[in-house]
Amino acid sequence: MRPMTNMRMGTASGRGGPLRMKTGAVPGTSAGTQAAFIPQHNIQVSDRPVTNAGIAGMKTASGPGRQVQDSSFYVGLLRSKITEITKEVRKIKTDMDQMERDAGQYSQLERKYESTLMEVRNLEGTLADYNLAMDKLRTSTDPQEVKNYQHNLEMRNRNEASEIDKVFLMKQQREKGTQDLEHQINQVHMAAEAKIKQLEPSKLEAYEGLIQESQQLQQEGLQREQELEQMRHKIHELESAVRGSGMREEYNKEERRAQRIRKDLMHLEEDMEIAQMDPKDAHARLLDKVKEDNRKTTELENRSKEIDTEMKKGKRQIAELQTDLQERERGDKSKNDTHKYEKLFQRDNEMTTFLANFDKEKESTVQDQERTRQTIVALLEHISSGIGSTEDMPSQERLEEMKDEVSFKTRQLETSQQTMARLQEQRAKRIEEMDKINKLDEKIGVELTQLKEKMDGMKTEMQGFEDIEGLRNRATFTKDELEKLREKYMTRRGAIKQQVAALSAQVDANKKALVMNETSKNLTSLEQKLRHYEQNIFSLKEYVETKGRETDFETLKVDVFKMVKSLNDKAVEIS
Repeated sequence: MRPMTNMRMGTASGRGGPLRMKTGAVPGTSAGTQAAFIPQHNIQVSDRPVTNAGIAGMKTASGPGRQVQDSSFYVGLLRSKITEITKEVRKIKTDMDQMERDAGQYSQLERKYESTLMEVRNLEGTLADYNLAMDKLRTSTDPQEVKNYQHNLEMRNRNEASEIDKVFLMKQQREKGTQDLEHQINQVHMAAEAKIKQLEPSKLEAYEGLIQESQQLQQEGLQREQELEQMRHKIHELESAVRGSGMREEYNKEERRAQRIRKDLMHLEEDMEIAQMDPKDAHARLLDKVKEDNRKTTELENRSKEIDTEMKKGKRQIAELQTDLQERERGDKSKNDTHKYEKLFQRDNEMTTFLANFDKEKESTVQDQERTRQTIVALLEHISSGIGSTEDMPSQERLEEMKDEVSFKTRQLETSQQTMARLQEQRAKRIEEMDKINKLDEKIGVELTQLKEKMDGMKTEMQGFEDIEGLRNRATFTKDELEKLREKYMTRRGAIKQQVAALSAQVDANKKALVMNETSKNLTSLEQKLRHYEQNIFSLKEYVETKGRETDFETLKVDVFKMVKSLNDKAVEIS
């Protein structure tokens, strides 16, 4: 009899052999060590039909896997893991190199963008000059007017340059003065510290106790600030949740409804109280209520009339401004004002475009920062998960490389944050410029009104200058009156000189008598004592202020914040 052709040879884990407990077995592989062959008995070959499997012969199948895992198995597994980690490290290094190249390209593109932006702005200025020249040419403006305008601009630029130089010199003087004051303050602090060191042991101990108490108060204040910040954050989250859930609108609606109900309830209670009163008292109460309602109605009507008057005034001002703008567009006004309005309109368009795109730019910058942060976290997690034991820990050189990579990513994050801060500053500047433009529009309207009033006044004065004979007569009359006054005042001057001489002699005599008087001497000595006391008071105040600065905890609080921040950064680096 021959064995069956489609049967797998028996192993140590087969049914025909003894069973053995697995030691650290892993899922089955074909690399396991096979045991001795144990033949099957009572095989009936004639009972098995001849099929394709029987013709094909014996086939191998996956066994139960390795039964005993020796050192060679772990060496092979360790080598495979090392190979995978090496491939992953190479991949990470390739990604880092690509990111460094991208960062270099980004800095180059940013510099190119800034240079191109400056060139575009210069070209825009040149184009504005050309447009202005074309406008002047279309409106047939006198070249002398353009030259005068240029001369005025040059003079204004020179004046502004001189003012800037003055401001710069003033700034240098102030900085020098500030440095001198800081030096004096340091000297005062050093002198105070020397005095403190010379104090008695009891006073020095009391001073140190105050310092410790100040430090404890600073720590308590810091804890309270942290708790307050946590509560604010929690309140913000709850408010966000309430706004997102739509319950705030429902609450406001119910609150308004409750107010209406309370008001109706108050009116009903008042009506019930009036119904329970005597007829005379109820009548008087109703009269007072009617008078109060009439008074409120009158106030509301007056307020409504005032609002209508203000609305009509505003509409009239808007109509006047629109008429003025239409006249300016038709060229009836000065060409310089037209150029100003064109510049203002162009600047307004630029600021509107910047403000419209600010949110998108900010969002893209924040997304880039978030992607960079997620990439750093993912890389760190992957590197941590790839380390299986203490033997696979990276070397000191690799650790330094990883620190350099982290510092590089940190610099990229700081660069992104600086970019976002710069964008926010630009947005604030554009908002300020828009406010200035709005104020400039109002200022132009006020100046136009003042110029109209001056023109009316000048026209009125010009009507008076048309009567030449009358002007001559008035000038002759005025001249005669002034001559009379001059003679009168000359006469009075001689008399006043004599009076002044007599009074001067009397004052000199009084001064001599005052010097010889005992009361005057006592007053002089008292004034000297008062000055001495004022000096003592000033020195005591200065001493009190010095002690107050020494016990000031703000500087120490800032240093503690910096120390806590550095410790947190180190803890983050270590983790």
